[in-house]
Amino acid sequence: GSGEGSLKKILVIGGSGFVGRNIIPELSKYYSVSYLSRSECKRLKDLGIQWIKGDIRNEEDLGIIKEFDIIIDLVAVINEKMERHHDVNVIGMHNIITNARRESRIVYFSAMNANIGRTRYFVTKYQAENMLMERGNYTIIRPSIIFGSDDYLTKMLLDLKLPFIPKSGRLCPVYIGDIALLMPRLVELDGIFEISGPEELTLKDMYSIIRRIRGKGKVYGVPDILVYPFIPFLPITREQLYMLKMDFCHGKEIWKRFSMEPSKYSETMEKILKGG
Repeated sequence: GSGEGSLKKILVIGGSGFVGRNIIPELSKYYSVSYLSRSECKRLKDLGIQWIKGDIRNEEDLGIIKEFDIIIDLVAVINEKMERHHDVNVIGMHNIITNARRESRIVYFSAMNANIGRTRYFVTKYQAENMLMERGNYTIIRPSIIFGSDDYLTKMLLDLKLPFIPKSGRLCPVYIGDIALLMPRLVELDGIFEISGPEELTLKDMYSIIRRIRGKGKVYGVPDILVYPFIPFLPITREQLYMLKMDFCHGKEIWKRFSMEPSKYSETMEKILKGG
């Protein structure tokens, strides 16, 4: 529209991934949004969102950051396919901080439990959080397990044939559509925001719901000792298995604060799988 010039400019780094392609359409209603990633996303291209080719690990790709008022770092979100080099967290954050204007806000998608988890993933997320807190002018988002129609975990659960699943902690899965609606309200607020879904479900509960919707039988939880020998053949790493043991339910308060009603896993999965 004609008011384009007055809109704040947002750059989403890692915008072509599961979280990016789901939150950008909503953000673009209120901001002028571009995204930087290694490859262009068809869904965002069809919406006319500007793509900037680049890699967060190459500092020379990030000079462009100076032009933006808000930078959102979505690289290495917990349940996208795990790239082994979690250095994207620390090196990436360093490159963003170095190139951003002092007055620009940096919004970082971290992970729930980043501050207590002991895996390389959590530790590097927490290091990046600390770098950002030292800088100031930040928003840190710590989501629990995010689900949608095409996230890593949902695809994994849809592909599983056997009625067995590793035991897990309480995951409180949060719907990506809810995070998308929350984003325009969060990106200009200071501080750390933990976001959990409303239901205290384990991995077994989530898998059971998916199987029930598809008319399949009961699911059995399996102790880790029986899972470990099969890890090389499974779409999950030992590190992910450890992470899923933790409690992801300490971010339920946020919905009241913004007077939102978060989506329930079973109802939402039913809509997704039945094409509703």
